[in-house]
Amino acid sequence: MTETNTARRRAINDVRSVLTAAAVICIVGQLSSLCADEQHIDVSQVTISLVREADIPARDAGTLAEVNFSEGQSVTRNQVVAVLENQQQMLKLNASELNLDVARLRAADNLPLQAATAQVKESVSSRRVKEVALKISETEAQTDVPVQVATAETKMLQLELQRAQNSKDAFDGSISASQIDRLKTAVRKGELEVIQAQTNHRIDQMKPDAERAAIEQKAEEIARYQTLVEQEQKNLTVAKINQQIHNNDVAIAELELEHRNIRAPFDGVVVKVEHHAGEWVEPGAPIGRVIDLKTLRAEGFLSAQQASANLVGRSVTIELKSVYDPVRLKGKVTFVSPQVDPVNQQVRFWAEFHNADMQALPGMNASLVIK
Repeated sequence: MTETNTARRRAINDVRSVLTAAAVICIVGQLSSLCADEQHIDVSQVTISLVREADIPARDAGTLAEVNFSEGQSVTRNQVVAVLENQQQMLKLNASELNLDVARLRAADNLPLQAATAQVKESVSSRRVKEVALKISETEAQTDVPVQVATAETKMLQLELQRAQNSKDAFDGSISASQIDRLKTAVRKGELEVIQAQTNHRIDQMKPDAERAAIEQKAEEIARYQTLVEQEQKNLTVAKINQQIHNNDVAIAELELEHRNIRAPFDGVVVKVEHHAGEWVEPGAPIGRVIDLKTLRAEGFLSAQQASANLVGRSVTIELKSVYDPVRLKGKVTFVSPQVDPVNQQVRFWAEFHNADMQALPGMNASLVIK
């Protein structure tokens, strides 16, 4: 049993020794890899080149009225460096703005709509008055009291006249002839008043029909004014749409005028003037050329073993060679080519850096260290 336990312990120790050695080998390999990643990469030869350079094109055809730049001049982004003749575009813009002013006035003018709405309200009020008048006339048409009163008064006068004639016939001289005549006149007047009352009653009976006709007329008038209100609302909507159309016309005219301005595409320095004032140019024709000296790149080559996509973003130090005193500039790797040159087994890369003091110029040679 003792020999068996001893053999077993030896086997366990051997296994532990093997595992420990393997672990040490792995750790050493990882440390070597990390150290390799942290090593600086020296590139003895890089060339300074431009990141941005561009022609300044004309967007329209025309004659150059102004050219406001020259070689060596600094320009800023969107600066107007040249102008094409633009009298026609300015006139079009002025006309469009005037048309827009008129359209705005029409779109803001709601007086016709207010007038039509007021007419509708007035007609509605007038119809209510007519409806009240109809009720009154219907009430008046239903009663013939004035006719009855006139008839009763006439009958009373007739009785008085009959009694007077009877008294005169019975007692000659008891009633004078003039009294008889006055009574006859009163009776006749009463009969006429009855006729007048009957006529008025018939007229009162016709009044409801007249009031109904007037109410129908007012209803038609209200409908007409409501149609006018709807029409004025549509006119106002059309006026607002027309205003938007003229807004678009002004925007188009402004754009056409802006196309006569030739602007710098970015901050930079003019290196070439292609055309001058008075010359005719076609759309797309370059008026000049501008380069950006504030942001440059250092281009060079790495061996295939050194090149890796992990280099992108790493800091670099660039040392210029074309100056008496060494100048060091800071930058970052922005590109590593995925292609390897089959002849020399090298990979192209570049690092961009800020050149605020204009110490580096395109074409200079430099060395570079990738951190």
